[in-house]
Amino acid sequence: MAHELLVSWLNDAYAMEQSLIPVLENHASDAEKDLPEAAVRLRQHVEETRRHASRVEQCLTLLNERTSTMKSSLASLMGSVQSVATGLFRDEPIKNALADYGAEQFEVACYQALIAAALQVGQPEIARLCEDNMREDLQMADWLQDQIPEVVEQSLLKAGISAK
Repeated sequence: MAHELLVSWLNDAYAMEQSLIPVLENHASDAEKDLPEAAVRLRQHVEETRRHASRVEQCLTLLNERTSTMKSSLASLMGSVQSVATGLFRDEPIKNALADYGAEQFEVACYQALIAAALQVGQPEIARLCEDNMREDLQMADWLQDQIPEVVEQSLLKAGISAK
């Protein structure tokens, strides 16, 4: 039972990472004009996210399992839809920043749970791989949190509202 749960949760994490790739790519493109430094960092995180998916796949291999094609396909589709969902709004950069920050915090929580599960079932290597992912997601969440005031300022300036 514990093995099956861990496999299921790892498949969820793999699907989560796969779904975030198109979202981050789209948000990097959106940021290119007004926030070029943010676009660079988002593209860097796209590569980190690809590595995260690879590490999760490694975890599944350690358990003699493979990624769930169904979960991955559905997650990729949902990520593609989500990646353009905020494009309809004038405050797209803020919505993107908030969504990205929330996603990173959610990832951190998922990896924290996976680490605990892996340790409970005697899989320290899986815990280590998940810790690597969690550490990078924490760094990205911290960076995004620091960017929110600048994104707000840029959005207000673009709307013709100057700072006090």
